[in-house]
Amino acid sequence: MSTLTADSRRAVNVGAAPSLQERWQRFTGSETFTAYLFLMAPLLILFAIKIYPVFYNVFLSFTNYDLFSPLEFVGLKNYRDVFGAEVNIKAIRNTILFAVGAVPIGTTLALVVAGLLNQPIRGRILFRFLFYLPVITSVVVSAMIWRYIYSPQFGLLNYAIGFFGIPPQQWLNDPSLAMPSLIIITIWGALGGHMIIFLAALQDVPNELREAAAIDGAKGWQTYLYVVVPLLRPVILFVVVTYTIGIFRNFGLIFLLTQGGPQNTTNTLVWEVYQNAFGYLRFGRAAALAMVLLFTILVITALNFRLLREENT
Repeated sequence: MSTLTADSRRAVNVGAAPSLQERWQRFTGSETFTAYLFLMAPLLILFAIKIYPVFYNVFLSFTNYDLFSPLEFVGLKNYRDVFGAEVNIKAIRNTILFAVGAVPIGTTLALVVAGLLNQPIRGRILFRFLFYLPVITSVVVSAMIWRYIYSPQFGLLNYAIGFFGIPPQQWLNDPSLAMPSLIIITIWGALGGHMIIFLAALQDVPNELREAAAIDGAKGWQTYLYVVVPLLRPVILFVVVTYTIGIFRNFGLIFLLTQGGPQNTTNTLVWEVYQNAFGYLRFGRAAALAMVLLFTILVITALNFRLLREENT
Protein backbone atom coordinates (compact mmCIF):
# COMPACT_ATOMS: atom_id res chain seq x y z
CA MET A 1 0.00 0.00 0.00
CA SER A 2 2.83 2.39 0.87
CA THR A 3 4.64 1.43 -2.34
CA LEU A 4 1.67 2.37 -4.45
CA THR A 5 1.38 5.63 -2.62
CA ALA A 6 5.05 6.49 -3.25
CA ASP A 7 4.73 5.61 -6.94
CA SER A 8 1.66 7.73 -7.30
CA ARG A 9 3.40 10.67 -5.61
CA ARG A 10 6.39 10.28 -7.89
CA ALA A 11 4.09 10.32 -10.92
CA VAL A 12 2.43 13.47 -9.67
CA ASN A 13 5.80 15.15 -9.14
CA VAL A 14 6.96 14.21 -12.63
CA GLY A 15 3.88 15.68 -14.24
CA ALA A 16 3.86 18.87 -12.10
CA ALA A 17 5.08 22.21 -13.51
CA PRO A 18 8.62 23.24 -12.46
CA SER A 19 8.90 25.75 -9.68
CA LEU A 20 10.08 29.33 -10.18
CA GLN A 21 13.49 28.51 -8.75
CA GLU A 22 13.92 25.58 -11.12
CA ARG A 23 12.93 27.70 -14.09
CA TRP A 24 15.41 30.42 -13.08
CA GLN A 25 18.19 27.85 -12.78
CA ARG A 26 17.40 26.49 -16.23
CA PHE A 27 17.34 30.01 -17.69
CA THR A 28 20.66 31.07 -16.15
CA GLY A 29 22.27 27.94 -17.51
CA SER A 30 20.96 28.41 -21.03
CA GLU A 31 22.51 30.06 -24.09
CA THR A 32 19.73 32.63 -24.09
CA PHE A 33 20.91 33.98 -20.74
CA THR A 34 24.47 34.22 -22.06
CA ALA A 35 23.23 36.13 -25.12
CA TYR A 36 21.34 38.58 -22.89
CA LEU A 37 24.48 39.17 -20.84
CA PHE A 38 26.48 40.05 -23.95
CA LEU A 39 23.69 42.35 -25.15
CA MET A 40 23.44 44.20 -21.85
CA ALA A 41 26.88 45.83 -22.14
CA PRO A 42 26.22 47.74 -25.40
CA LEU A 43 22.68 48.56 -24.24
CA LEU A 44 24.02 50.10 -21.04
CA ILE A 45 26.60 52.09 -23.01
CA LEU A 46 23.89 53.26 -25.42
CA PHE A 47 21.71 54.32 -22.52
CA ALA A 48 24.59 56.13 -20.80
CA ILE A 49 25.87 58.13 -23.76
CA LYS A 50 22.75 58.49 -25.94
CA ILE A 51 19.40 57.99 -24.23
CA TYR A 52 20.05 59.41 -20.75
CA PRO A 53 21.62 62.68 -22.05
CA VAL A 54 18.55 63.34 -24.21
CA PHE A 55 16.15 62.97 -21.29
CA TYR A 56 18.42 64.98 -19.02
CA ASN A 57 18.62 67.72 -21.67
CA VAL A 58 14.81 67.83 -21.78
CA PHE A 59 14.73 68.23 -18.00
CA LEU A 60 17.51 70.84 -18.08
CA SER A 61 15.62 72.93 -20.66
CA PHE A 62 12.99 73.69 -18.01
CA THR A 63 15.52 74.90 -15.45
CA ASN A 64 17.86 77.79 -14.78
CA TYR A 65 21.37 76.48 -14.17
CA ASP A 66 24.80 78.12 -14.42
CA LEU A 67 27.14 75.67 -12.58
CA PHE A 68 27.39 77.96 -9.53
CA SER A 69 23.81 78.00 -8.26
CA PRO A 70 21.38 75.13 -7.62
CA LEU A 71 18.89 74.04 -10.24
CA GLU A 72 15.80 76.22 -10.39
CA PHE A 73 12.71 75.05 -12.23
CA VAL A 74 11.48 77.88 -14.50
CA GLY A 75 8.96 76.07 -16.73
CA LEU A 76 8.77 77.35 -20.31
CA LYS A 77 10.79 80.51 -19.64
CA ASN A 78 13.82 79.27 -21.58
CA TYR A 79 11.66 78.47 -24.62
CA ARG A 80 10.03 81.90 -24.44
CA ASP A 81 13.49 83.46 -24.28
CA VAL A 82 14.65 81.38 -27.24
CA PHE A 83 11.82 82.51 -29.50
CA GLY A 84 11.75 86.00 -28.06
CA ALA A 85 15.39 86.87 -28.75
CA GLU A 86 16.21 88.19 -32.20
CA VAL A 87 19.63 86.52 -32.17
CA ASN A 88 18.05 83.09 -31.71
CA ILE A 89 15.50 83.69 -34.47
CA LYS A 90 18.34 84.71 -36.75
CA ALA A 91 20.27 81.57 -35.76
CA ILE A 92 17.29 79.40 -36.72
CA ARG A 93 16.95 81.28 -40.01
CA ASN A 94 20.68 80.94 -40.75
CA THR A 95 20.61 77.21 -40.02
CA ILE A 96 17.73 76.64 -42.43
CA LEU A 97 19.43 78.84 -45.04
CA PHE A 98 22.63 76.85 -44.58
CA ALA A 99 20.81 73.57 -45.23
CA VAL A 100 18.74 74.91 -48.13
CA GLY A 101 21.86 76.27 -49.79
CA ALA A 102 24.09 73.23 -49.34
CA VAL A 103 21.89 70.12 -49.46
CA PRO A 104 20.23 70.43 -52.92
CA ILE A 105 23.41 71.57 -54.67
CA GLY A 106 25.64 69.09 -52.85
CA THR A 107 23.30 66.15 -53.46
CA THR A 108 22.93 66.99 -57.16
CA LEU A 109 26.69 67.37 -57.65
CA ALA A 110 27.36 64.07 -55.87
CA LEU A 111 24.80 62.35 -58.09
CA VAL A 112 26.34 63.83 -61.26
CA VAL A 113 29.92 63.00 -60.24
CA ALA A 114 28.90 59.45 -59.28
CA GLY A 115 27.28 59.00 -62.69
CA LEU A 116 30.39 60.21 -64.48
CA LEU A 117 32.79 58.10 -62.41
CA ASN A 118 30.61 55.04 -62.91
CA GLN A 119 31.55 55.09 -66.58
CA PRO A 120 34.53 53.07 -67.92
CA ILE A 121 36.84 56.08 -68.22
CA ARG A 122 40.60 56.09 -67.82
CA GLY A 123 41.83 57.11 -64.38
CA ARG A 124 38.46 56.82 -62.66
CA ILE A 125 40.04 55.19 -59.59
CA LEU A 126 42.31 58.22 -59.20
CA PHE A 127 39.40 60.62 -59.64
CA ARG A 128 37.36 58.73 -57.05
CA PHE A 129 40.25 59.03 -54.61
CA LEU A 130 40.66 62.74 -55.26
CA PHE A 131 36.97 63.41 -54.74
CA TYR A 132 36.95 61.33 -51.56
CA LEU A 133 40.11 62.91 -50.13
CA PRO A 134 38.29 65.83 -48.40
CA VAL A 135 36.15 63.33 -46.48
CA ILE A 136 39.19 61.86 -44.70
CA THR A 137 40.74 65.30 -44.16
CA SER A 138 40.28 66.65 -40.63
CA VAL A 139 38.15 69.71 -40.05
CA VAL A 140 41.15 71.66 -38.76
CA VAL A 141 43.20 70.97 -41.89
CA SER A 142 40.22 71.80 -44.14
CA ALA A 143 39.69 75.09 -42.29
CA MET A 144 43.36 76.02 -42.69
CA ILE A 145 43.26 75.26 -46.42
CA TRP A 146 40.14 77.31 -47.00
CA ARG A 147 41.35 80.16 -44.81
CA TYR A 148 44.30 80.42 -47.18
CA ILE A 149 42.05 80.19 -50.25
CA TYR A 150 39.73 82.89 -48.90
CA SER A 151 42.50 85.14 -47.60
CA PRO A 152 41.82 88.77 -48.68
CA GLN A 153 45.52 89.54 -49.21
CA PHE A 154 47.09 86.28 -50.43
CA GLY A 155 44.12 84.04 -51.20
CA LEU A 156 44.07 81.86 -54.29
CA LEU A 157 40.45 82.77 -55.00
CA ASN A 158 41.08 86.50 -55.08
CA TYR A 159 44.13 85.84 -57.26
CA ALA A 160 41.97 83.82 -59.69
CA ILE A 161 39.15 86.35 -59.97
CA GLY A 162 41.74 89.09 -60.50
CA PHE A 163 42.26 87.77 -64.05
CA PHE A 164 38.65 88.78 -64.77
CA GLY A 165 39.07 92.28 -63.36
CA ILE A 166 37.13 91.53 -60.15
CA PRO A 167 38.54 93.29 -57.07
CA PRO A 168 39.58 91.22 -54.02
CA GLN A 169 36.72 90.16 -51.79
CA GLN A 170 36.46 89.73 -48.02
CA TRP A 171 34.98 86.26 -48.32
CA LEU A 172 34.68 85.35 -44.64
CA ASN A 173 34.42 88.92 -43.36
CA ASP A 174 31.70 90.19 -45.70
CA PRO A 175 28.16 89.63 -44.29
CA SER A 176 26.83 88.92 -47.79
CA LEU A 177 29.58 86.39 -48.67
CA ALA A 178 30.31 84.59 -45.39
CA MET A 179 27.40 82.12 -45.55
CA PRO A 180 27.88 81.28 -49.27
CA SER A 181 31.58 80.74 -48.53
CA LEU A 182 30.73 78.26 -45.76
CA ILE A 183 28.26 76.51 -48.06
CA ILE A 184 30.98 76.03 -50.68
CA ILE A 185 33.33 74.53 -48.08
CA THR A 186 30.61 72.20 -46.80
CA ILE A 187 29.73 70.98 -50.29
CA TRP A 188 33.41 70.38 -51.03
CA GLY A 189 33.90 68.42 -47.83
CA ALA A 190 30.83 66.18 -48.18
CA LEU A 191 30.88 65.58 -51.94
CA GLY A 192 33.14 62.53 -51.86
CA GLY A 193 31.23 60.68 -49.15
CA HIS A 194 27.89 61.05 -50.91
CA MET A 195 29.50 60.20 -54.23
CA ILE A 196 30.61 56.82 -52.80
CA ILE A 197 27.06 56.11 -51.61
CA PHE A 198 25.62 56.90 -55.03
CA LEU A 199 28.32 54.84 -56.75
CA ALA A 200 27.38 51.81 -54.68
CA ALA A 201 23.72 52.32 -55.55
CA LEU A 202 24.44 52.81 -59.27
CA GLN A 203 26.31 49.52 -59.47
CA ASP A 204 23.18 47.73 -58.27
CA VAL A 205 21.05 49.09 -61.12
CA PRO A 206 20.50 46.28 -63.69
CA ASN A 207 22.17 46.87 -67.06
CA GLU A 208 19.05 45.50 -68.76
CA LEU A 209 17.20 48.70 -67.92
CA ARG A 210 19.86 50.84 -69.56
CA GLU A 211 19.94 48.59 -72.61
CA ALA A 212 16.14 48.70 -72.92
CA ALA A 213 16.20 52.51 -72.72
CA ALA A 214 18.92 52.63 -75.40
CA ILE A 215 16.84 50.41 -77.67
CA ASP A 216 13.92 52.80 -77.22
CA GLY A 217 16.15 55.63 -78.43
CA ALA A 218 17.12 57.25 -75.13
CA LYS A 219 20.50 58.96 -75.03
CA GLY A 220 23.01 58.54 -72.22
CA TRP A 221 21.89 61.49 -70.10
CA GLN A 222 18.23 60.70 -70.74
CA THR A 223 18.72 57.14 -69.52
CA TYR A 224 20.48 58.38 -66.42
CA LEU A 225 17.91 61.08 -65.67
CA TYR A 226 14.67 59.25 -66.43
CA VAL A 227 15.54 55.61 -65.78
CA VAL A 228 18.41 55.40 -63.28
CA VAL A 229 17.73 58.36 -60.99
CA PRO A 230 14.11 57.34 -60.19
CA LEU A 231 15.44 54.00 -58.98
CA LEU A 232 17.75 55.82 -56.57
CA ARG A 233 15.01 57.64 -54.66
CA PRO A 234 15.54 55.72 -51.39
CA VAL A 235 19.28 56.38 -51.59
CA ILE A 236 18.68 60.05 -52.41
CA LEU A 237 16.40 60.30 -49.39
CA PHE A 238 19.09 58.77 -47.19
CA VAL A 239 21.70 61.22 -48.48
CA VAL A 240 19.39 64.22 -48.09
CA VAL A 241 18.43 63.30 -44.53
CA THR A 242 22.00 62.58 -43.38
CA TYR A 243 23.28 65.64 -45.25
CA THR A 244 20.71 67.85 -43.52
CA ILE A 245 21.54 66.45 -40.11
CA GLY A 246 25.23 67.03 -40.81
CA ILE A 247 24.55 70.65 -41.78
CA PHE A 248 22.53 71.28 -38.63
CA ARG A 249 25.36 69.81 -36.54
CA ASN A 250 28.13 71.66 -38.40
CA PHE A 251 30.21 73.25 -35.68
CA GLY A 252 33.88 72.84 -36.53
CA LEU A 253 33.99 75.09 -39.60
CA ILE A 254 32.02 77.86 -37.90
CA PHE A 255 34.23 77.68 -34.82
CA LEU A 256 37.46 77.75 -36.82
CA LEU A 257 36.53 80.23 -39.55
CA THR A 258 33.78 82.68 -38.58
CA GLN A 259 32.61 82.05 -34.99
CA GLY A 260 29.12 83.15 -35.97
CA GLY A 261 30.21 86.39 -37.64
CA PRO A 262 30.32 88.73 -39.32
CA GLN A 263 27.24 90.42 -37.83
CA ASN A 264 25.78 87.02 -36.86
CA THR A 265 25.34 86.01 -40.51
CA THR A 266 26.84 82.57 -39.84
CA ASN A 267 25.43 82.21 -36.34
CA THR A 268 23.60 78.87 -36.46
CA LEU A 269 21.66 76.93 -33.85
CA VAL A 270 24.55 74.68 -32.92
CA TRP A 271 26.85 77.68 -32.48
CA GLU A 272 24.23 79.43 -30.35
CA VAL A 273 23.96 76.30 -28.19
CA TYR A 274 27.74 76.39 -27.71
CA GLN A 275 27.72 80.12 -26.91
CA ASN A 276 24.97 79.84 -24.32
CA ALA A 277 26.41 76.73 -22.67
CA PHE A 278 30.14 77.46 -22.58
CA GLY A 279 30.26 81.18 -23.26
CA TYR A 280 27.50 82.50 -21.00
CA LEU A 281 27.02 79.39 -18.78
CA ARG A 282 23.27 79.48 -19.44
CA PHE A 283 22.81 75.73 -19.58
CA GLY A 284 19.02 75.87 -19.33
CA ARG A 285 18.70 78.08 -22.39
CA ALA A 286 21.34 76.05 -24.23
CA ALA A 287 19.31 72.91 -23.53
CA ALA A 288 16.17 74.61 -24.86
CA LEU A 289 18.04 75.61 -28.02
CA ALA A 290 19.25 72.02 -28.40
CA MET A 291 15.64 70.81 -28.17
CA VAL A 292 14.63 73.31 -30.87
CA LEU A 293 17.48 71.98 -33.01
CA LEU A 294 16.35 68.39 -32.45
CA PHE A 295 12.72 69.23 -33.26
CA THR A 296 13.73 71.06 -36.45
CA ILE A 297 15.76 68.05 -37.62
CA LEU A 298 12.83 65.72 -36.90
CA VAL A 299 10.42 67.93 -38.85
CA ILE A 300 12.71 68.17 -41.87
CA THR A 301 13.32 64.41 -41.81
CA ALA A 302 9.59 63.72 -41.62
CA LEU A 303 8.95 66.07 -44.56
CA ASN A 304 11.59 64.28 -46.63
CA PHE A 305 10.04 60.88 -45.88
CA ARG A 306 6.59 62.22 -46.74
CA LEU A 307 7.86 63.65 -50.02
CA LEU A 308 9.41 60.33 -51.02
CA ARG A 309 6.24 58.42 -50.09
CA GLU A 310 4.10 60.74 -52.21
CA GLU A 311 6.46 60.33 -55.17
CA ASN A 312 6.32 56.55 -54.90
CA THR A 313 2.49 56.45 -54.84
